[in-house]
Amino acid sequence: MTRRSAMNGRSFLVMALALAAGLVLVFLMSEEPFNATRAFFLSPFSNRFYFGNLLAYSIPLMLTGLAASIAFTSSCFNLGMEGQVYLGALGGTAAGILLAGKVSGALGIFTMIIVSFLFGATAAGISALLKTRLGVNELISSLLLSNGLVIIVDYFIEGPLNDRPSGLAATVTLPDEFRFGGLMSPSYLHSGIIFSITAAVILWFFLFRTREGFKMRITGKNRRFAYYSGVDTKKVIFWSLFLSGGLASTAGIIDVIGIHGRVMRGFSSGYGWNGIAIALIARNHPLMVVPAALFFAYLESGAQIASLEANVTPEVAKFVQAVIFFLVTAEALIPRAFWRKRYV
Repeated sequence: MTRRSAMNGRSFLVMALALAAGLVLVFLMSEEPFNATRAFFLSPFSNRFYFGNLLAYSIPLMLTGLAASIAFTSSCFNLGMEGQVYLGALGGTAAGILLAGKVSGALGIFTMIIVSFLFGATAAGISALLKTRLGVNELISSLLLSNGLVIIVDYFIEGPLNDRPSGLAATVTLPDEFRFGGLMSPSYLHSGIIFSITAAVILWFFLFRTREGFKMRITGKNRRFAYYSGVDTKKVIFWSLFLSGGLASTAGIIDVIGIHGRVMRGFSSGYGWNGIAIALIARNHPLMVVPAALFFAYLESGAQIASLEANVTPEVAKFVQAVIFFLVTAEALIPRAFWRKRYV
């Protein structure tokens, strides 16, 4: 058995144990445990609406999972993805509002995504510069900066960009030509899923088929060895965080273009933190991020449906996600003999 196969086996075991924990919780919390179990585990696949919404919810999770994975690959920690998603959504939406009626729909969407990418990448780049120039821990700086960004974005949503006639804490709505086409009606699934899957393939190619990707991977394995091998590790750290922030911010604008049509206060809560868990399950492999994101979307969809059909709190999904966090991060506590394999 190869090392990659063993790692994938661990990930599947983590997901299986998490589902088992969810099953136990559903049985304990519901007055109709069998109906609740059916609703939680099977209903997401019961019709086009539920299944389409599952896929739609996975789109931003794929991008935040990729954002976390590229940072982790270089042994960096980007804990600011919550703020970067939020900031990217606002920056891209502001660009769309300014371009309304001036450019074509395709060019407008492309511009919004690029602007969004640069907003998030710049935010993460600040943490990267603090790390490489002043030695500031990027874990702390990215988290603190993210908390500040959320407050700033909320100010613009409720202030200069607010859609006052609507009475909502939301920006002005984007024009229809700046929106993704819908798939699997009447669900919220949109063509942005193609963007997310394409991003995963491109990132896989970059990390495993290019020289710069190899530098990131070897820096993540052993930064000192990479340095003495001639790799500019400071440059690698900067670009890995820069790309991580950019990918995280595109998750926000893709969600806005595809579903909401505007930035609503707090719409992206949880995307960044879930992206970290997804990257951990995927072992930082870009292609494995796709099924990991689908799994998290499945948990969220199942919990929401169970809350409607079987009187089960939707917070059960948060519990299962917490179990995943625990199992992945506590792997070091498992006796080494349990994982001992013969690798070829």
